[in-house]
Order: sequence, then C-alpha cells, then structure tokens
Amino acid sequence: SPVASVYARAGRSFRLANVDEFGFTSPGLSLLPQRSKDMELGTRWSYGKGKAEIRVYRSDLSNEIGYDPLAVGPYGSGANVNFDPARRQGLELEFLHAITQTVDVRANAALRKASFRSGAYTGKDVPLAPRRTLAIQAGWQMDPAHRLSGGINWVSEQHPDFSNACTMPAYTTLDVRYAYKFKNAELSLGVSNLTDRKY
Repeated sequence: SPVASVYARAGRSFRLANVDEFGFTSPGLSLLPQRSKDMELGTRWSYGKGKAEIRVYRSDLSNEIGYDPLAVGPYGSGANVNFDPARRQGLELEFLHAITQTVDVRANAALRKASFRSGAYTGKDVPLAPRRTLAIQAGWQMDPAHRLSGGINWVSEQHPDFSNACTMPAYTTLDVRYAYKFKNAELSLGVSNLTDRKY
C-alpha cells in the first residue's frame, strides 16, 4: 500500500579475505572464501512524521573468516582462520520519528544469535557476538548545511572465547557527531565513547 510494504529475500554470497586478513594467517595455511546462504523477511511502514522497519533473518555461514587468539600465527599466538560452520539469525527493528521539522529521534534494536552449527564448538556462541543491542539517537538540523546528533548505545554481554568459558559484561556508550554539508561533500567530526567508558 502507499504506507506499508512486505518483502522477502533469499540469496547466496561469498567474501574473499582482505589484505589485513590474508596477511596474518597461520604459516602455510590459506584462507578459503567465506560463503553464506541468507534468508530475510521484513516489513516497512511509513506515516506522516516517521517510518519503521522490522525484519527477521537467518544466515548459514561456511568458512567464516575471523580471528582466533589460540591459533598459531606468524608471530606466535593469534591468527585469522576459517571458522567451523555457523548460523547468525535475529530480529531487527528500526524506527525514525520527526518531532519537529528540525529535530528527529531514531531507535535501532536487535535480538541476535550467532552460534556454531558443527565442529569442536557446536552449539557455542561465536565470539564477540552480543545477543542484544539498542541505540537511541537524536538529531538537530540547525540549518540545511549543519547537523548535530548524539546518542546512547547499549550492547549486551558477550563471550570473548570460543568455548564460552567467560563473559564480557554489557556496556553503554555516548556518542556525538557534527556534520557540515557543502554542495556534494560532507565534513563531519564525531566523538565515540564521549564519557571515556572502559569496556
């Protein structure tokens, strides 16, 4: 309809290792291309002062490229490797609302699960993959060329290791950004983690 739409997507993709990744591998080993089978279903809704989108997705990955601190690397421990088969799936929500003509708020929330489908860590969470995130931001368009924005970002606890033997605690950061547009260019200055939160 003029205000709502529903979509579905299915696809296959691959990714080759970048320069940083294939330059830091275990001696004598090459990184295989990362492959993924993806499915996504979502809906978009718009109204006078804003819009919202919700989507669910599932990606089955093979040979996902990532860092393993226990792998034998070129300078000791730590190297980029191909992970065992994994699945990443979740629910994501985006919301944008204009409070006035110059002030708007935006929210992004996500529930995610990333776990190994087979291999030595079957059923374990993929390292550094938080299950929940929330970001709330506000923006002020001072004039057509100047915009000031800021927001709070919350990230849930996550496992830093493959065996999930320990957990990193959740954390919250505050970010701000100023942007200036000139013709077809934009200059911006941003400060991430303004309160110097340690996490």
